[in-house]
Amino acid sequence: MTDITHSTFVTRTAEIFVHPGKLILSFFEHMGRYFSTIGWMIYNFRNAKEYSGNILQQMVIIGNNSIPIVIFVSMFVGMVTAVQSSYQLYEWIPRSVVGALVTKSVLLELTPLLTALVLAGKVGATITAELGTMRVTEQIDALEALAFDPISFLITPRVIAGVLMFPLLVIFGDLVAILGGMFGASVIAGIPSEAFIDGMQSSFEVWDAMFGIIKATVFGFIITSVSCY
Repeated sequence: MTDITHSTFVTRTAEIFVHPGKLILSFFEHMGRYFSTIGWMIYNFRNAKEYSGNILQQMVIIGNNSIPIVIFVSMFVGMVTAVQSSYQLYEWIPRSVVGALVTKSVLLELTPLLTALVLAGKVGATITAELGTMRVTEQIDALEALAFDPISFLITPRVIAGVLMFPLLVIFGDLVAILGGMFGASVIAGIPSEAFIDGMQSSFEVWDAMFGIIKATVFGFIITSVSCY
């Protein structure tokens, strides 16, 4: 009886570590496959000119089709930031500071992050659905049979398009968010547009915009590459 109890205890104790162990092994297995795919994709960047048509097509899909949602999100980001800043700090700060707060917040954090979150769902789902359908319908197998490299033909154009278009969408979103902030500050909070612009000009730094663009580039690479994987 004691041996049976001891054996059961050992088995159950081992089972506690088996499932997490499988999860950890699966995680590193997928990470290895992911980085292997990324390495082969980067190696095939040298053949990008051969698939320039695919790259332009994906730039249209990622860029043009995402403009409405970027406008919608960025406009309300700027308006909410301006209105909340003015309500919370109206009695203690000059009115021009609202423009500075909106500009800093939008360029550094809000627009790159929220744009990436929204596009991760839209662009990521689109890419995953397209490639998944091609795999199920054996279109990828047909490309391999015709001596086409699926990574060069399907993945590389999408990742390059994401890296190019995400920063452009964020720049466009920055402009819309600042205009939305100025509109919200003027119409809702009663802050003159001149004061908002003065604060924006006094706080603007090129590095803030560059930092947001760098973040957008990284987000574009991660979102498109993970979706392709």
